[in-house]
Amino acid sequence: MPDLLGLHTLLSPETLLALCDDDNDGTPDSGVLEEAIASATREVRRAVAGVVQVPQDAPLPPMLMDIVRTLSIERLYERRRETLPGPWRDRSHRARLLLAEVARGERPVEGAPTPARRIASTVQPDQRVHTAGKITL
Repeated sequence: MPDLLGLHTLLSPETLLALCDDDNDGTPDSGVLEEAIASATREVRRAVAGVVQVPQDAPLPPMLMDIVRTLSIERLYERRRETLPGPWRDRSHRARLLLAEVARGERPVEGAPTPARRIASTVQPDQRVHTAGKITL
């Protein structure tokens, strides 16, 4: 089984295989793990779009990758219609809360550039802002 995202460090090899082997032939089914990771990655990227600037071909910062790992495992359990074990359910819940904080701009993501904030003007288009070195209000 490919070591995608280091999921083997979070789940035992037996559990990971059981979640990815639908036909019980002892090998992971093609694309199962990759799709779970891709789906979780899309969710994270959508949630932080506009708040964290990460090019599509660039890896996500470590904090967001940890959320992807957690959501990937959640998806593996969901696709098998297995109940997410308590510790993973709690971790998944915390990951979604953290993702929501990032999406609202309440939590910075270390190592990720953020878009420049836009400044709204209070000057109407027909108002003059300055004249010959003098500022008029």
